[in-house]
Amino acid sequence: MQRPFFICLALSIFVMVSGCSTSSPTGTEEGQDPTGTIVFVSDRDGDYEIYSVSLDTGNLVKLTDNDVRDRYPDISSDGTRVAFTRGHGQVDEVYVIDIGGGNELRITDNETDESCPVWNSDDSRLVFGTSRDGNWEIYTMDADGSDPERVTSFAEYDSDPGWSSDDLQIVFESEHAGDQEVYIIGADGTGATNVTDNGAEDGDPDWSPVGSKIVFNSDLDGDFEIYTINPDGTGLTQLTNNTADDQDPQWSPDGEFIVFGSDRTGNYEIYVMRADGTSQTRITNDPGEDWWPSWGQ
Repeated sequence: MQRPFFICLALSIFVMVSGCSTSSPTGTEEGQDPTGTIVFVSDRDGDYEIYSVSLDTGNLVKLTDNDVRDRYPDISSDGTRVAFTRGHGQVDEVYVIDIGGGNELRITDNETDESCPVWNSDDSRLVFGTSRDGNWEIYTMDADGSDPERVTSFAEYDSDPGWSSDDLQIVFESEHAGDQEVYIIGADGTGATNVTDNGAEDGDPDWSPVGSKIVFNSDLDGDFEIYTINPDGTGLTQLTNNTADDQDPQWSPDGEFIVFGSDRTGNYEIYVMRADGTSQTRITNDPGEDWWPSWGQ
């Protein structure tokens, strides 16, 4: 019999990474345990840095160490690199670093704000948000920063993108409808569609690896919770339900789990749950703010 998911995390993560934790899982469903590496942002050393934690060993690694802000990490599909942004003042640029730290490379140099870089399925291109045209739009570029291509052309804010599993479409958040909604668009910039269209603030979308669901956060019930929806706008399902803010959801590589940030204990920590919302389990426990996770192999 396979071990319940929460027992695995309690043994391999809570003691080794988080110290003494008072959190408890919300479900006892059995099934495969989550594996792989989660990267996230934390200000536990006084400013925003990128960290990784192994779900298999509990090993915590600080990937960046400087006096500026490093944010919005995303692990490459092969699990070897992390794309992220580094900011000075009002300007953030896109960088890439090895998953164990080292070999850091700056791949944009525009003196404009860049945000939320995400790898495609073969790690050949990144999609990201940028203000280089005077307002926030979605662009793609090669993994070395070359061949930038503009995807959206709305007059309003567009950012926080992610690829479909076949790399043919991009999901993102946009204020094109007057409030923040989740949209999908062809990677060639055609066929933009409002997926959520509900009048609430919907954002931080991520397309599941198997392509069947989009996870996102929304204040549809009055505070930010995690939801899933089909790409055609049907099948809206609420996964979290509490008085805290749950945000920044991302799928596991196998699509069986979701990692997200939540301030339900008083400050933001990283949580993991099954794709149906059960077994919500905290995996960090630090006085600093831990947020914006990404899950890799």
